[in-house]
Amino acid sequence: MKKITLLLFILPFLGIAQEISYSEPSQFIEKAGAVQINLVESQKTIFKSGLGETVSFYPAEIIDLNQNQKKINGMEVESTFITKQYQNKQDQFTKETAWIGVDEIPGLIEWLESYVIPNLSNPAGTKKTVKYIYNTKEIQFKFDVYNTTQTFTITVKNTNYKDKYFWTESRTKDIPNILKTLRYMQTRTIN
Repeated sequence: MKKITLLLFILPFLGIAQEISYSEPSQFIEKAGAVQINLVESQKTIFKSGLGETVSFYPAEIIDLNQNQKKINGMEVESTFITKQYQNKQDQFTKETAWIGVDEIPGLIEWLESYVIPNLSNPAGTKKTVKYIYNTKEIQFKFDVYNTTQTFTITVKNTNYKDKYFWTESRTKDIPNILKTLRYMQTRTIN
């Protein structure tokens, strides 16, 4: 009887832990089966780390090729990171793509404007850490301030490499560029 009670107690938590959330663009791509993705190269934002890892934000239009009239917009986030490092050989990289839905953009803009950008020039204080975290369905953004050191981290949630993510200290000053790309995406309309 105790085993059954324990099982009934644990089952709901297992369901929650395994639940994967996908953005509207990912659901659209999956449902359509065949799509054309038009990336707006002129409005992209790219972050590079000192190790050669990158994360790129591309405004995109996604067209269902089976139903040419059906289109949606979204933000493609392409992350390239090292999966294996070698001493005397070239490192092994992998590339993963995640999406931000148009419906998620206003909240991300608000987070950047209210918490991150105002604190780009504010130190946390001696022996003090402040963390700002924002979650979309497929990506987690984190901005840490420790004393005067700032770190910006972008983690793809639905990844095969749970311990791999993009982070930078030297490029935090470029965070406002993401805001420009998000604003472009927010004002864009589909004809």
